[in-house]
Amino acid sequence: MKKRWRRVVHILLAISILLLAVCLLLLGLLQSVPQRYQQALDVSEEVHAQHAEELSQILDSIESDIGDRSRLVFNVTQSQLNAWLARELEANPNVSLPVGIRQPRVFITRNGLTLMFTIERSRFSAVISVVLDVRLAEQPNTIEVHLVSVHAGKLPIRIKRVFDEIEGAMARSGIQFQWKSGSQRQVALITIPDELRVHKQSRRLTLTALRFRNEEIEVRADLD
Repeated sequence: MKKRWRRVVHILLAISILLLAVCLLLLGLLQSVPQRYQQALDVSEEVHAQHAEELSQILDSIESDIGDRSRLVFNVTQSQLNAWLARELEANPNVSLPVGIRQPRVFITRNGLTLMFTIERSRFSAVISVVLDVRLAEQPNTIEVHLVSVHAGKLPIRIKRVFDEIEGAMARSGIQFQWKSGSQRQVALITIPDELRVHKQSRRLTLTALRFRNEEIEVRADLD
């Protein structure tokens, strides 16, 4: 009888140790911080300021002579976008992050981009990575965004869990957004306004190209 009891105890101890090891492994994977995300967070304020100024000059150049152009062609780099996210996001009244989400950064590849941010909840925090495939849709002035995968640390999580957060963020930002019919909320359609008003002048804009390169996006549009 004692031998049987000891055997049961040993089995229970072994199971407990195994469960503890699994929990520790999952916790380690959950709290893992991707190296490129940490490197993006470590960029100095001086470097951010330089890239933010570059982005500001691009926008000022477009605004100053948009009335004389029939076509817009400009490039925006990953560093410029992340400088805006690091320095200007919280001060921008037109953009609102969901509660508990901070330090967003983007990483541009040839297929689209990866969005990373830190999510903080009462019991844990983790780095969320959202891989997106971005392309022009068939509809005019519409961008099609495919949700490829979502990870918390190194752990894959269900894409459906981020849907409500995405919808809420889009609504607060006033972005024209809807899920593509039949995509089971894995493909989003974002509509770009087709009318620009600059210096009391109205121009019709048609987005013609959206090209992704390593760490850079090229945008092309026709103006009428």
